[in-house]
Amino acid sequence: MGWLIDPAEQSVFVYLADQPTTVYDKPGTQLPVPQFAKDFQLTVDDLFSWLIK
Repeated sequence: MGWLIDPAEQSVFVYLADQPTTVYDKPGTQLPVPQFAKDFQLTVDDLFSWLIK
């Protein structure tokens, strides 16, 4: 799993093995996390509020 974060567009491109790339850009949308972090919850707006401070 990989994330490409675009702060200008406030979007996250998520790359998963053998799956098409998914774009997350709606506030409140839960971002996928790796299995080892399954209890970690992060939304698009949470991520950008941390990055843009």
